[in-house]
Amino acid sequence: MDANKKKAVKGLIKETLKALENNNMEAAFVETKEELMTLIKTMIPEGSYTASGGSMTLIETGVMDYLKSHTDYHEDRKEAYNASFYLVSANAITMHGELYEVDARSNRVSALLFGPEKVIVIAGINKIVPDLHAAVERVKTQAAPANAIRLAKDTPCAKKGSCISPLCSDSSFGSAGCMSDDRICSNMVVFSRQSVKNRIAVIIVGEDLGY
Repeated sequence: MDANKKKAVKGLIKETLKALENNNMEAAFVETKEELMTLIKTMIPEGSYTASGGSMTLIETGVMDYLKSHTDYHEDRKEAYNASFYLVSANAITMHGELYEVDARSNRVSALLFGPEKVIVIAGINKIVPDLHAAVERVKTQAAPANAIRLAKDTPCAKKGSCISPLCSDSSFGSAGCMSDDRICSNMVVFSRQSVKNRIAVIIVGEDLGY
């Protein structure tokens, strides 16, 4: 990355980290996947009871391999609520310190909301957006189509490459339009200021990761 562009991006990251902390979430930045793994190993002791939500980011970074090989990892969705550590990514992170998560069956977002003792959210710098409007549009134009294709879903976004629902506006959250039974954007959750301080930790990695 160009040095000037890198400096500008770091300014956005710094502002986002501060906003996350103001919303009672732990926030950290690492430059690379390798630095991320070093941090994860200090946060999650070997043998810990862990679970995760579906995430290309966890796979791409090697975090999923670590969970399955060095911790007491549980794949059953209901067992995730009892985990000491629940790991997941975000569909978008706003510069106001909000996490935007979209789910179909809601096993992923429900464990984020309640249950696990500690939630660790890992995201690349490509997930940072200015505000919630941009977060919604990011999912509709980037994350949802790619995930629908990955999961072999019969949805308009998988066929067209973008959501057919309206984009987010002051009068609409943009949730109407898609009537597919395979729809993966059934529930949208915004995480703002948390009542349990530091239950959620957000780690931003200085690379493009996931969808």
